[in-house]
Amino acid sequence: MQLSLEEAGGARTEGSPAAPRSAPTPGRPQPRTFPNKDSQDVLSPPCRASAKKKRGEPRTEGSEVEMDGEIAELLRLLFGDSPEAADVERWLSVGFQWSQRAGLEWGLWQKQGGPCGVFAPVQAFIVKQLLFGGESEPIVERQKEQPMATSGADDEDARAPVLAHALSSILFHCCPSSSYTVCQVRPRAESEGEAAAIAAAAPAVIAAGEGAGVLAITARKLSRAAEVRLLLEAGADSWLAGPFGVLSFLCSVLATRGPSSVREDMDDPSTPLIGRFGHCSQELVNLMLIGEATSNVFDGTRWLGDDPSSGFLVRGVDSERVGLPQIGFLSELEPMRYLSVGLLYKNPDFPIWVLGSPTHYTMIFSANRSDSQLSDEASLEQQIRKVFVENSIDEGGLAMSSSLSKMLEALGIAAEMLPEAQREMVREDVILWEDFRRWTSGQFDVKTSAEQTANKIKLFLYDGQDPPGPTLKSVLVEVSDIDPTLAAGGSEGDAFVATLHTRWPDAAVLVSDLG
Repeated sequence: MQLSLEEAGGARTEGSPAAPRSAPTPGRPQPRTFPNKDSQDVLSPPCRASAKKKRGEPRTEGSEVEMDGEIAELLRLLFGDSPEAADVERWLSVGFQWSQRAGLEWGLWQKQGGPCGVFAPVQAFIVKQLLFGGESEPIVERQKEQPMATSGADDEDARAPVLAHALSSILFHCCPSSSYTVCQVRPRAESEGEAAAIAAAAPAVIAAGEGAGVLAITARKLSRAAEVRLLLEAGADSWLAGPFGVLSFLCSVLATRGPSSVREDMDDPSTPLIGRFGHCSQELVNLMLIGEATSNVFDGTRWLGDDPSSGFLVRGVDSERVGLPQIGFLSELEPMRYLSVGLLYKNPDFPIWVLGSPTHYTMIFSANRSDSQLSDEASLEQQIRKVFVENSIDEGGLAMSSSLSKMLEALGIAAEMLPEAQREMVREDVILWEDFRRWTSGQFDVKTSAEQTANKIKLFLYDGQDPPGPTLKSVLVEVSDIDPTLAAGGSEGDAFVATLHTRWPDAAVLVSDLG
C-alpha cells in the first residue's frame, strides 16, 4: 500500500535497519484555475464548421477605445529607452502568416530573425489545439503521422480560427479576471502612401523615443475570451497577417496583463522585453507560456542573500500562482550550466516544449499525451526540491543544519531518522542540496524514470524561420542504459541533443528531416 506524504513514516526498533519507505504521492500540480473570472468566461475550442465565414469585416464586440496615451509606455516596455533602430525594424514588418511548404501548412512562417520568441509559443498553442483540442479521432490519428500538414481546403479554411484560438489562449492566461484588450497597431497616416512612408521611418523614430508620433493604437475592451477569439479570427487574414500583426498582438498581451503587472512580474522592471538583435527576453517567453513575465525558469520563487528580510526575491514558475503549465520549456543554456529549468516546465500538461537557445526559439512536441507525464521519481524529486528551497539560505543549493528536522517532517520522514540524517548530510552545520536529495530519495521506494518512461518517444521539431526553413524534423528519443555517445545520433558536442538530455537523461537521439 502506498502511503501519502502525511501518512508515510513509522518507527523502527532500535538497531534494526531502516526499511525502504513506500513512495509518497505528492500531487502533481493542477492546471491553472481562474476564480476571479466570470463563470461564463470560458475559451471553448473553435468550431471548424463555421470557419468559412467572411473574415476581415469590422467586428462590433466590446467597446472601442483609443490608446494614444499608452503607446509610449508600451513601446518603452517592449524596446527599452534607447533601442537600436535595426532591432525595432525587425518587429515592424512581421505578421502571422502560414508556411507555403507542402506538408507544413499548419506551421507559422517567420521571415526574419527576432520574433521567434513569440512565434514558437503561438505555434505551440496551435499544435496543442490540433493534437489535443477535442477533434474527432480520425483527425487526431492523421495529425500524429503528419502533424503540420493540412488535408485540403477545409483545413486551410480552419487555420484562421485555430490561430485565433491560440492567441486567445495566451491572452486568457495573462489576466486573472475577465478583462481583455485587443490592440491594432497602425501607422498614423491619412493615406496608403503616407502610411508606407511612416512605416519606413518608424524604426528610427521609435528608437529615438518618439513612437507615439508615428504609430496609433486602436483597442477593443472585452469581457469574454470567446469574443476575443471572434475578433482575432476576423483579423487573421488582414491586420494580424500584415506588417504590424505581431506587434499588435504583443501590445494586446501587455495591455491585457497591464504594464504595471508586467513590470512587477520581472526581477528587474527596467529590463526591456525585446533585447539586442530583436531577440525576445525570457520574461517575454514566460509571459507567452504562463501568463506572467517572470525572469526565471526554475520552479517557484527564491531569495538571493542570507537573510530574506534584506535579500532579493527572484521569481520563476510558481505552481501556486500559475498551476501546471500547458506548454513546457527547455533551454540550451541548461547543459552549459547557466540556468536550471524546473520540473514544471520539463513536465507540462501537454507534451509540447518551446526550445530556447541564446539566439533562437523553436518548438518540439509529441503526438502522445502521456509523453509529458511526470514519473514517480520526478514527482518525489519535485517535492524534495520544494522543501529544500523553502529552507535554503541561497539559491537553493545550501541549507542550515538547524532546518533539517523541519525538512524531514515536511517530507513525512520519521523523527527517529534524524540522527542518521545528520551523520549522512551535515557538514560544518550546512547541508548541500545534492546530499539532501540523495539521502531523502533513498528513504522512499520509487520506480526509476527508466522503468516508467516509454523506451522510445517520437518527437517533432518545427522551426518556422526562413531562411533556412520552415522545416520539420523527426526526433526519436530512446531511453536506455547505453552511453548515448555510442548510439546513433548522440554526441557530446551536439547542443540540441544535450538540451534533450536535460529532460530525457542519457537517451539516444536520432534526428531525421521530414520537410
